[in-house]
Amino acid sequence: MKKILLLSILTFVMQDATAQISSFKIFNKTRLPNADTGKIKNKGVDEKVFITLEIVQWNYLEQEKKTKTTELDNLKKELYKNSDGTDGGPIFSQATRDTKGSRVKVLRTEISDIEVQQDSLYKIYASDYINYQNYNFLNFGKYRSSAFFNMLYGNGNKFKTLGNAGVSFGNNTGSIFSEIVNGNLGIVRVSLGTMVSNSESENPEEEQNEEAYQRLVNYGGNTVLNFEYPIMYFHSRNSQYNLISRLMAKGTADFPAFGTKTEEWAGSGVFGVDLYGDASVSNNSLRFFFNCNINKIYGTDIFKENLGIPHNDFSFGQLTLGLVFLENFKISFTVATFSSEESLTNRNVIAGGQVLK
Repeated sequence: MKKILLLSILTFVMQDATAQISSFKIFNKTRLPNADTGKIKNKGVDEKVFITLEIVQWNYLEQEKKTKTTELDNLKKELYKNSDGTDGGPIFSQATRDTKGSRVKVLRTEISDIEVQQDSLYKIYASDYINYQNYNFLNFGKYRSSAFFNMLYGNGNKFKTLGNAGVSFGNNTGSIFSEIVNGNLGIVRVSLGTMVSNSESENPEEEQNEEAYQRLVNYGGNTVLNFEYPIMYFHSRNSQYNLISRLMAKGTADFPAFGTKTEEWAGSGVFGVDLYGDASVSNNSLRFFFNCNINKIYGTDIFKENLGIPHNDFSFGQLTLGLVFLENFKISFTVATFSSEESLTNRNVIAGGQVLK
């Protein structure tokens, strides 16, 4: 097992990785200069904004859109009144109708193109917004959520493969995990990951329990579909101090083909809240972090048996401490676990390591 783990560790460490579930690399290096605030009417709703170049360009396009929208409305009214005779004038000739009808189609296309440009500008502005705004609490829509995850994981809006990998060690156990694919889907981040774990024990039942516990603490299962949505983001002016909270939902599966100690499939649904905070030294060469989460877990009978617990549904949480040094190397320790199942409480310390991109 040790040789296999060593080779696997070397393989995974050489891969690029952005963040483990229990720590992030904040991609905002410096805070933007202070900006004045203003207002825009975005899709009919008044919104307070920071005055950035993107917002200025957005406003110019808004004025152009208003002009074209007014022309379009007047043209449609003119055609309608002429068509039912209420304007009192002669009926337009076919050539005039064709000309005015073509202009209606052109205006609709031009207005649609302007809205696409505005959406693109606002998407860029959303990244500036979460950087300017020191606190965001339950204030994440589609664009701000996308900008938030892009800041944490650095993978933009397109799905990215093999973006997250790491290793961990527990009591005679070891595991390797990696995200196979991840990306932003509307207001949530979605990722599909896999994990391989192993355990050494003379007692088969104990070995099975330790392996299942290793998966529970680190990733949840050997195959995991993960959804996350930001609740809160507080940060200092230069991101030296950060506090982040997310809603988490997971679907996990342990497949025998991926190395579990049982011959039957085990699965679980996980719903919880995650809290992460960090602080770095002035030159960002050393960053200390903590991660705390609490989850409600609903597992199958095999999932329950693998863990050696009496109930299918239970609560489980953990506290992880660690540090990132030289901006790219991370070590972490799960120092405490708490659960409605006594056997899962403060069971043992799990150590982890990772290279951050």
